[in-house]
Formats: sequence, C-alpha cells, structure tokens
Amino acid sequence: MKRLLVAGLSLFLVLVLGYAAWSTWRDPLAALPPPDTVPALAESSSELRGGRRLEHVRLDARGLGRIRIVVSLPEPPPNRKLPVVVVLGGLATGERSVHHIPDIGENVVIGYEWPIPARMPKGIGLLRHLPMLHDRVLSIPGQVATVIRWAQEQEWGDRSRISLLGFSLGALAVPAAQRLAARDGIRIGWTVLAYGGAPLGALVEAQPKVRAHWFASALGHLADLVLWPVEPSAHLPHLTGRFLVLEGRDDAWIPAHAAARLRELTPVPKQVVAFDGGHMGIGPAQEALLAAIIAESRAWLIRNGAVSALSAGPES
Repeated sequence: MKRLLVAGLSLFLVLVLGYAAWSTWRDPLAALPPPDTVPALAESSSELRGGRRLEHVRLDARGLGRIRIVVSLPEPPPNRKLPVVVVLGGLATGERSVHHIPDIGENVVIGYEWPIPARMPKGIGLLRHLPMLHDRVLSIPGQVATVIRWAQEQEWGDRSRISLLGFSLGALAVPAAQRLAARDGIRIGWTVLAYGGAPLGALVEAQPKVRAHWFASALGHLADLVLWPVEPSAHLPHLTGRFLVLEGRDDAWIPAHAAARLRELTPVPKQVVAFDGGHMGIGPAQEALLAAIIAESRAWLIRNGAVSALSAGPES
C-alpha cells in the first residue's frame, strides 16, 4: 500500500510539473478561464447598515462557478451613475472588506469573496483536493473581471470610473484580473497594489511555516510553475492606468526583493508609499496600520479623480 501511494504521488507530481512547464511556454492568459459577459443572478438580498445599503449577491458564471460579492451602496442612491471600487482583501473578504473601508460617500464599493475554502485540507486530503484548488485559483481573475462587467451594467455603475484595490493576497491576484478584464474591453483606470510581491514562488518560500524546511526552495519553484497563469510579474507590464503601490518597510511575509520586483514592474504613472512596520492585517495590533493604509488609498483615489468626494475623512 505504501509503495502504491508513493508511486501515485510521484506520478501526480510528474504530471503537475509537466503541465506547469508546458503552460509557462504560453501566454498566461491562455490558461485563464475568460469572464462571463452575462452571468446569471442566482441570489440577491439587501439590508440597511450604517446608513448604507448592503446587497449580498451571488452570480453563476459559465466556466467560473459561483461568484459571491457584497455591494455597498448609498441610501438613498443618487439619481446618477456612481464610481465603482472593487476590493480584493487578504484575510478579510466580501462584507468584511467593505467594513474596513469607512467614509465611502456617494460611491459603490464591492467586496469580493475568494472561491477558496477558508480552512484548507491537510495531509492526504490536501493532495486529493489540489486539482480543485488549482482550478479555483485560476478562476479568480475571470471571476473578478465578470464582477466588474456586471457592475458596469447596473443602473448605478459608472463604467468610466472603475477602480481595483488589492490588499495583501488581493494584490497578487489583481494584475491577472486587470489584464484579463482589459482583454475583454473593460477599462480599469485606477489600481491599488498593497503589500504584494513577485514572483509568487518567492513569497511561498518566505512563509514562516515553509522557510525553515529543506524543501522551501523546491516548493517555491513548484509554485512558480503551477501558478504561472496568475503570476503578477507576467501581467504587470501589460497594464495601463494609474497605480498606487503600498508596502511595509519590515514586512516578514514579503521579501524585500519580491516587493521591489512588483514595484519595478508596476507601470507608470505610479506612486509608491512605504509604511513603517510589518505586513498589513486586520487584528487589534494592526488597526492603526490598516487605518493608515485605507486613508492613503482613499486620499489617492480622490486626488486622482477615481471616486467622488467623501462624506468624511481625508480630503473630503
């Protein structure tokens, strides 16, 4: 039984490496499922909270599965098109992403829910679920592009003022999503990349639970191969618009060379802001840093005409 398991695992790794090596020879967009131009509205419910209307929405998209988002709208909504800000958070997604962005004003903010399980399987269970997890990771850019197209078609969506904000894990997915959206004719004028890095393998190798082991380098190289279709460095040079890059001076999760790589590949015009401290987060000890990051992002969006003036907060 043990020999059979080892043989099966070996064959699986050979197939994965073969597929990954082959995929790196192609344009990474060729490996990404395209956005759905007419996703089906499967669920929708609304509630009033904090003077805003929150819409909990589920879209069913062809080839991309279920897409869950939370849309924060002014209440009552003004009789005009509104700027749209799509947020890809790290640990905080969907409604929690929206919650961490106060003083929204007469703008629409959409929080995206990752299609990846909150609790990852372990051991043999992880190996069994790897193909499914890989497919879901590759579906993220298409899901985000689908959400943006859907938002543009709503009565409140201003297609000329679309912003895409990626924080932590979100910053890694934003470049592929934006490039895929651009190929589909969707223009994103303003992009925030906060606490990201490239290549992805360098980030995997640097994680605290990985870097102390002998196989850290090999795992990093494997991640570069398998995750090539969503690799930020493969997509950043192709993007257009205005960019804000945020980073930490003492970020233990993002190696300095990986942060520099993302910063250098981000197109111009761009602004780069470095904060003191480590990686951004949502815990009590990081509230001040998170508030500063959100304030910087908000001020930059206002200054560059991406969103309407806010009801409160910096430069309102």
